[in-house]
Amino acid sequence: MGWLKEVITGPDNQTVAIGRLIGMAIAIVLILVFPTLAVVTTTMGLVRIETWSGLFFILQTYIPLIVASVGFLVWGTNGTEPKQSSKEPDNG
Repeated sequence: MGWLKEVITGPDNQTVAIGRLIGMAIAIVLILVFPTLAVVTTTMGLVRIETWSGLFFILQTYIPLIVASVGFLVWGTNGTEPKQSSKEPDNG
């Protein structure tokens, strides 16, 4: 779980970076949850494949905007994150 801490924390590797946390949550939903839900609901006959196809087609427009928004959020909040102290050894 050390990699997870590095992914969601700021430069000091202690403070959670909100932009990275939001970005990771969105990535999990778009990469894992939506496709899994589509397969399960289609296989069970609850939702027609055309419905999921339409949703994924529409997401082509929104995903680049979401990625850009999260990127700007990470970039914009980076200056407010606590910096690594020069006295602490770098664990990387």
